[in-house]
Amino acid sequence: MSSLSMHRAVALVCLLAALLAASPLRAELAAPLPPQPEGTPWPDGGWPRNPTPPALEAIFTRILGETEDPHLAGIRALLVVKDGRIAGEAYRAGFSETTRFPSWSMAKSVVHALTGILAGEGRLDIGAPAPVPEWQRHTEDRRAAITVEHLLRMQSGLSFAEVYDDPSKSHVLQMLFGIGRKDMAHYAASLRLIHTPGSHWSYSSGTSNILARILKEAAGAPDAAAMNAVMQEKLFRPIGIESAVPEFDAAGTFIGSSFVHMTAQDWARFGYLYLRDGKWGTERLLPEGWADHARRPARHSGGRYGAHFWLNAADPETGRPAISDRIPVDMFMARGFGAQLVMILPSRDMVVVLLGVNYTADPEPLVALVADIIEAAGNP
Repeated sequence: MSSLSMHRAVALVCLLAALLAASPLRAELAAPLPPQPEGTPWPDGGWPRNPTPPALEAIFTRILGETEDPHLAGIRALLVVKDGRIAGEAYRAGFSETTRFPSWSMAKSVVHALTGILAGEGRLDIGAPAPVPEWQRHTEDRRAAITVEHLLRMQSGLSFAEVYDDPSKSHVLQMLFGIGRKDMAHYAASLRLIHTPGSHWSYSSGTSNILARILKEAAGAPDAAAMNAVMQEKLFRPIGIESAVPEFDAAGTFIGSSFVHMTAQDWARFGYLYLRDGKWGTERLLPEGWADHARRPARHSGGRYGAHFWLNAADPETGRPAISDRIPVDMFMARGFGAQLVMILPSRDMVVVLLGVNYTADPEPLVALVADIIEAAGNP
C-alpha cells in the first residue's frame, strides 16, 4: 500500500470513529438507506421515468395551474423521484427543467457533502478543533474549543443572530449584505462566544460560511475559481450535475450559507446521493456513514436538525415528530428560505423537490402539501 493510500485509510478509520462517537444511532434512523433498485439506471445522462400517478398529477395541476392556491403562492417547480425514477415533474409557466433555481439555505447541505468528501480524503478531522485563525490568536480564547462537528450541528456557541425582520439586530443580514459581505467567514468567526461549545443548539448561517472557508483551506484552493473547480470535480460532476453555479464572496469563499443555483433535476440528484448512502453507481463519493451523520439528531435541537440537514425526528421532550405526523419520521431534508426543499425519505425510497418563492408566515399549508405529495406518489 502506498503512503497516500495508507494516509487515506487511517483518515477513514478516524472519521468513522468520530461519527460513531458523536452520538449513538437513534430510533429515527431505523429506516435504512435503500440501495439502487435492480435494473434501474443511475440518472447520469437523464432520469429514468415512470408514469405519473393520477393523484400526483392532480396535485401538480392544482398547485401550478392557472388557479393558484393563495396559501401556496410562488411555488415554481415540483419533482418526485420514487424507486429511482421520476414519478412526476411539473413547472409553473415561465420555468422549466433548464431553469436554475436558487438554494438559499439548501447550500448548507452542500457544505455537509463537501465536508464529508474532504474528511474522507484525510484533509479534515471533524472531531478536532476547527482551524479558524480568529480563534487561535490568544491562548485564553474559549472559541478555540469549537470543533468542526460543533459547526456542522449548529452547536458552536457563537452569538450569531439569525434574525431577518430587524437589520439592527441581525448578524445574517449584516453578513450577507452589510459590513460582513466581503469576507463572511471572518465576520462570523469574529463574534463572541455565549455558550459552551456543544451545549446549545442555535441555527446559524455564519457557521456554514466558517465551514466553507475551512473547506477552501483544506482543499488547498487559493481562490474562488479553484474552489469552484474542486466542487465541480469532487461533488457535482460525479453525480451528473451540470447546472451548478455556486457563488463566492470577495475573499474567495463559497457562500455556503446561501448561494448555489441548480435545476430541479440536479437538486434531485443531490438528494438522491444521500438517499443512496453516498454511493453513485459503483463509486462511493461520501464516506461510509456520512449520510447517517446528516440525519442523526443534534442534541438540544428538539429533533429538528441533524448536521446541516433538517429533520422530522421525534422531539425527546414530547415524543412527537418535529414537523408533522403525516410525514415519515425518517425524512431529512435540505431546506432554504422561500420554500426551497429537497426531502429525502428512505422508508419510501423517495426524493421530493419543491422550489419557489413562498414567504407565508404559516407553514401548515406547505406541510400539508408535502404530505399530500408523499402519499400520492405511493406508499412503501
